[in-house]
Amino acid sequence: PAPTQRTELQAIERAVQDLGHRLAQRVAREQAFTAHAAHALLTPIAGLDAQLAVAIREAPSELRERLQRTRYATKRLGLVMKALLGLLRSGVEPQRQRVLLDSLFDADSFGSLRIQLPAESTVVVDPHLLSAVLFNLFDNAQRHGATTLVAQLSHAQGFTRLTLQDNGCGCPAADVARMQAALQRQDYRADGGLKGLGLILADLVMRAHGGV
Repeated sequence: PAPTQRTELQAIERAVQDLGHRLAQRVAREQAFTAHAAHALLTPIAGLDAQLAVAIREAPSELRERLQRTRYATKRLGLVMKALLGLLRSGVEPQRQRVLLDSLFDADSFGSLRIQLPAESTVVVDPHLLSAVLFNLFDNAQRHGATTLVAQLSHAQGFTRLTLQDNGCGCPAADVARMQAALQRQDYRADGGLKGLGLILADLVMRAHGGV
């Protein structure tokens, strides 16, 4: 707004401008710190993954499954770090590419979970962001007893809808309603009805792609 000409309002104007400046500085510092922290973590995570790959090849058979689970967790952490970096980019704009869904995950990482994709599974998305979301959702499905997960794509009004449905034990209706309400409000507090990073990350990635 143009500077006020009323003397009695000038002190308020200066106070509001100072507050806005301090808030902008704080947000910039937090984003810079988080981005640097994520970058600093990615290098050792990549090193851990490489060392675990060698260890799996050289380890006795009775240890390979445990080492594979450790590598699986390391990959998941790396994907989350990449997704956080993507969300912290200037303007939070996804770096969209045309990719196939099956190129965004390794089906062998989910044990006996059978993942069924549509015949035409091309999407235009930020691959780092969506791969982190898919990895988390597939992992949740497996941990809650699912043996089959079906992905469907539909297109309408310039948007692409990705729907995932599994045959796991599901979630109580009351918990679903509470989580949906928290996501609708974008209430990401620990006591806001959400648990863990997965749903929050999925909601942020969806919103960054223009979803609601």
